[in-house]
This record gives sequence, structure tokens and C-alpha cells, in this order.
Amino acid sequence: MEVLPPSLSYSAGKSASRYNRFQCRVVGTDSANPGDTVRIQLPDKSLVNMSSFCLNLDLELTGLTMHAGNNFSQAKLPHGQKLFSAVRVYVGGQLVSGGLSNQYDILYNALVKASCGEDWVRSRYNEHAKELIENGDDINSFHQNVDGSAGKLKGLASKKARYVISDFLGVFRGNGGKSIIDTSLWGSVAIEFTFNSAACIAKRAGSGFGATTVNASYKVSNILGYVECITQTTPLYIKLISLILDEKKDLIRFPYQNFITGVANTKSARLNINSGCIDMMVMCPLNSNYNSVNATVTAGDLSAQRYKYTAVNVDGSAVLTIGDSVFDSTTTNIQIQIGSDTFPKVPITDALDVVDITTNSLFSNSLYSQNLLYNGLALATGADVSTGYDTSVVSYYSRQSFLKENFVYIQSFADQEGWAAKNLTGIDTASQNLDVIVNFPISNTAGSGLFIGALVTSMLVFDSRTGQVSVVQ
Repeated sequence: MEVLPPSLSYSAGKSASRYNRFQCRVVGTDSANPGDTVRIQLPDKSLVNMSSFCLNLDLELTGLTMHAGNNFSQAKLPHGQKLFSAVRVYVGGQLVSGGLSNQYDILYNALVKASCGEDWVRSRYNEHAKELIENGDDINSFHQNVDGSAGKLKGLASKKARYVISDFLGVFRGNGGKSIIDTSLWGSVAIEFTFNSAACIAKRAGSGFGATTVNASYKVSNILGYVECITQTTPLYIKLISLILDEKKDLIRFPYQNFITGVANTKSARLNINSGCIDMMVMCPLNSNYNSVNATVTAGDLSAQRYKYTAVNVDGSAVLTIGDSVFDSTTTNIQIQIGSDTFPKVPITDALDVVDITTNSLFSNSLYSQNLLYNGLALATGADVSTGYDTSVVSYYSRQSFLKENFVYIQSFADQEGWAAKNLTGIDTASQNLDVIVNFPISNTAGSGLFIGALVTSMLVFDSRTGQVSVVQ
């Protein structure tokens, strides 16, 4: 509606009068295993509110073992967004969102750690977000798995749970607010979900576990999508669209959020971006076993190895630590170069400074900022959990936790993302290939990596002269 006079644009924006919720079924089988891809088609010839889309499924966590004493294995039900390595959206047959990302789960988890608080987690129990802040899930805790006989803790060989997953990244966020797409104008909308490997599951083994690996995995069934559509609107919207189409001289633009991700194995990494506008960069170091489907959680940690972002020294040698009496942080060296410019102007040399930059990038120096960057586990006394999970542990906040498993660096290039402001206020790439060079220390251990993600603004463009839809990535 950017081509309309302000008064008409305002009226058109207020024209929606009635919504209804529609069910969207999977094309083909409605069950999946790790690595599988499913596709859901949204209603045709409708005004679809992409922001309202949610995915419902049943998940069974399998491969757990029950034995007496400490000879057992356990796993937490993963947060819903961790189930996907890729989320791609097609509009009119064109791939418009998520096409350059195979680490969707890492990007989403990093954004959650950097921008959400406990209230957000508590309000999303249907997505099983509880595991983000606690030593267990809705069914049992990490230290609860023995033979289940009288007087002993509850043990389970498998777990089953219903998931309701919403608030996806990409074209689900567009046009400055509700991402409403007129499928009669833009074409049909389809969403593809690629399910993650079992590396997304936080697993642990009892101290007496005899096997060499924990083979916990999952399978999903009864996959369904739900989305709201505008079922009744005033004649004004139809008249305005008809006017634009009949005159055949204007372009209709639809800005939306898009993302690009990659993993590098060097501390000086390069990410190639072709987009209308780069709004924000997201980076975090990855452990050497972040892709291992059998890796277990380190004693005292909340996160699976895939989501454990540990700061290291500038030479990649040792983990940054904070002692009981000395709150010094070891030297780091972090900076982003885009073209001839650098962000920040002076490299970050102290790892604890990253929290301030990350928080201000997301909340623009607001007093109401929140995050889970300091969140971890500790004994009820506040002491470090160093011997495992077979004692009472609680959610605990400390700077140690930030350096140990929540080291997320986010650098914003504008006060607001371009899709939300409908202004390309970030770094304008003029839709040309642009190299982003990142300097970021990673561990010297073989297999370690650096996750790099970019939140960008892309645009759907409808040419009323030709009736063609194009994508400006």
C-alpha cells in the first residue's frame, strides 16, 4: 500500500473486520523423523495472516534407558524451535525466505538467549521452552531415571508430548506489523520444515551408565498447521487493489524479514550477503561436537552441546573464566568489517563487553531490556554444579554462565529492522553481493566453529504492468 495516498493507505489498513482460523494439512505424510522435510500449503485466494501461523505436532522422545542406581540415560524435551534446521517459505512458487540457512535452530536459540526473559519462557510451555531455564522438562528432571520401583524416582524409557509452535522467523514477520499476504495477488504460499538431527536434544548419562553413547532420538506425528485469514473486509480494499491493477503503472511492495546463516571453522570468517538491507548480525562460537547426535550435556550446564556457546581466549587456547574472588575476563578480539567500515569502530577486547552491545542492539538502550545470557544452573546454595545432576539444582544467574554457555554477540546496524520500519535503515547493499568479514576467536579444538547469522530485509514486488511477482532478496 506504499503507492497509495496516506489517507487511503490508512483506510485500507483499517479495513479488516473479521478473522477466522483455518487448518492446513501436510502435503503427503504427516509424520517425520530427524532429517525429513514436510510441506504445508496455506489457503489459496485468501488474505493470510502469516504472523498467526502455528505448527502443531506430537513428539515422542525415544532411546532412553532405565536401570537401577545410576546406570541410566535421560533427555529433555527440546524447545520447539530447536526441532528445525531449516524453515523455508515459497510464495507463488518462488523461494522467498530461509533459502540460505541450514542452522535455523542455532539462530533462533541465540536470539532467545539474547532477548527473552523467564516470563517469555513460562508463557511458552506449549512449545516446551521450560528446558531453556530448568534442569528438566514437564515430565521429569535430568536426575530422575531409575527403575521406577517403590521408593525410587520416576524413570521413563520414552516420553510423549504435544507441541504448539509459533513465532517463526522470516516472511512471518513483514510489512511493518502483521504479515498479511493476499494469495490471490501474490500467489500460493507453502512452508517447508526440515527436521533437525538428534543433536538438538539435551542428553545426559548417569554416572554408572555402561554404554558408550546415549542414543536418544525423536519422531513426530500428527503434524498440522493453523493460520488466521481475513474472511470479511470492506469493499475499500477490493476497490484500491482493483484501481492499482487497472492503472497498470505502479509497483506494490511487501518488505519482510529474511535471514542468512553459515558456520565457519576459522576465527576470521567471511559471509556473502545479497540483500536489500542488512539489519543485524548474530554470532556465537560452537563447540567441536555441536553436530554430534550422541553428545551429552556437560555437568552443570543447561544447554545441549549444539547450543552451548562458550567464549575462548583470543588465541583460542583456554575457556574464559571468572574466579570466586576475581571478576576479570580474559582478552578477546571481536570486530565485523562490511565494505570499508568496521563495527564496532574499536575491536571488542573484553568478552564481558559483549553483553552490553548485544542488549543495546536489541533493545536500543531501553530500561526494560531482558535476556537469558546470565542464566545457568547451580546448587541451591549458589555453589557451582561440578559433580553432575544427581543433587538438587536450581536456575541461577551469573557472569560465569554467560561466558560458559551463553556467549552471543549481536551487532545491530539500525534502530529498527527495515521490514518493521518499512525503511531500509540498516546497511543498504543495493541488492549486490557483499562480503561480511568477521573476526571472532574460536577454540583450537578440531571441529569447533563460528556461527554467523544475518537478519536482513527482503522485498516482494508485484508489477501491475506485467502481473509478475519478483523477489528482491
